[in-house]
Amino acid sequence: MDDKVKALLERVKGTANYAADAAADGARAAGKKAGQMVDVAKLNVQLFDLNGEYNDILRQLGQVMYNTHKGEVPESDEVTKLLGQADEKMGKIAELKGRISDLKQAQSCPACGVPCGKGDKFCRACGTQL
Repeated sequence: MDDKVKALLERVKGTANYAADAAADGARAAGKKAGQMVDVAKLNVQLFDLNGEYNDILRQLGQVMYNTHKGEVPESDEVTKLLGQADEKMGKIAELKGRISDLKQAQSCPACGVPCGKGDKFCRACGTQL
């Protein structure tokens, strides 16, 4: 076989190997991103459930306050118990939001909680300095 043909075939082989490696890297990156998206979706479902539970606690607190307004005396520890539950749910909600933010490789605005890009200096929603 002619040396020029051999050289051309070697270059084609090298280019094909490079393209295969690049395709494999792309597939790995896509797989990782898909895995992250699944994790974020699972956390969002948990967050939705926790927000529902938190809102139910707030509804119960509101009912106790309204009943107190009407002259009914609540149980002595009812409000304290509900406030403790609300604090616990808010802690779990903040933790989930942080985990979601980490998975998205973003930061959350300290003022409004909206996810912002890692390199952002100000919140895109409210303008607060990050």
